[in-house]
Amino acid sequence: MIESGIKAGIDNDLRQLLYILFARGINPSRYIKAYKEKRNNIARANKYFLGNSEDQASQLCIDPGIKKTGEGEKLYTRILKDIEDKIIKVIHIGGKGYPGHLENIYVPPPVLFCRGRASLEGFNIAVVGSRQCTRYGKDAAAYISKSLSGLGIYIVSGLALGIDGIAHESSICGNGKTIAVLGSGPDIIYPPENRRLYRKILDHGAVITEFPPGTPPLRQNFPIRNRIISGISRGVIVVEAGIKSGAMITGKTALEQDREVFAVPGSIFNKASRGCHRLIKSGAKLVDNIDDILEEFQALFKDWQGAGDARKQVADSISTELPVKSSVKIRGKAGIVYKNISYDAVGLEELISRCSMPASEVLNAITMLEMRELVKEGPSNHYSRCD
Repeated sequence: MIESGIKAGIDNDLRQLLYILFARGINPSRYIKAYKEKRNNIARANKYFLGNSEDQASQLCIDPGIKKTGEGEKLYTRILKDIEDKIIKVIHIGGKGYPGHLENIYVPPPVLFCRGRASLEGFNIAVVGSRQCTRYGKDAAAYISKSLSGLGIYIVSGLALGIDGIAHESSICGNGKTIAVLGSGPDIIYPPENRRLYRKILDHGAVITEFPPGTPPLRQNFPIRNRIISGISRGVIVVEAGIKSGAMITGKTALEQDREVFAVPGSIFNKASRGCHRLIKSGAKLVDNIDDILEEFQALFKDWQGAGDARKQVADSISTELPVKSSVKIRGKAGIVYKNISYDAVGLEELISRCSMPASEVLNAITMLEMRELVKEGPSNHYSRCD
């Protein structure tokens, strides 16, 4: 039976809801249906499920095996212990701290397990993209995330390798807040390579999930969690995405949720850009400047037009603050030259002017960068970055 009283910061309504979901095994979508039928009242919804007899269990989508084996009771007890031992906050639909935008999506999560310091009710924008991203994609994600976070916008992503990780890192670098939505329990760090980033997010944002503590990162969990990434956000920016990628699922879901959707265009020869181009054809707004995003929210950011110089400084700083290729670092004069070369080819005379260095030093730096396959030469002494 469900315990009474308050423990680990859990009130009776939330305790009953956890019992219904995990001890009784009620399908979350079934609970949400009842919650809406009971006029968005969690106490009435809880009473509906707790008050039904076992004869009606099948109609309520209760797994009969859970009752017979007692596994549900064990799971519920373990979840309560983990919440207390691992300092996990739990918020429920309709309760304090639950994002209002999220409650309006199709089948919102009844509960969210949270760690960290940030509120979930700020102005959130999601930045998502490919795990196998190009250098161009990394720079675009870093520029966008750092610029937006510098304006007080919370950056939401999925803690994956590639674009997601860059989005989180860059928002923290911009002294902003970031929210990671997991496809596992809040205590499970996946991928393990992002362990350090996970800990930084706890200090500079929040980690959230609808999956209880101890839930492994099962493959089927990630498409489910994508609706939360878009659901808690005012808009979604897709930086690089293949046609069948998770980022595309998030972008499509955002369109269905009536969120603002943005896509960064890329090379027509890059498979990771095909998803972005398809989204643009479907109505997503093309982004080639931070202003393209901010102008969609003018009422909330009335002063964004005067922030051009600050945004330019942010963009100029991105390339030297992020790793170039794996562990490669560029220092000295070569770093200055590399900073002033973009993916759009720049002529030698213009490059010399940007670097304020003698032509001989610029040419020496270019030679070194070419040898390291970081810069390539095009027609008429024009240079651009390699992917």
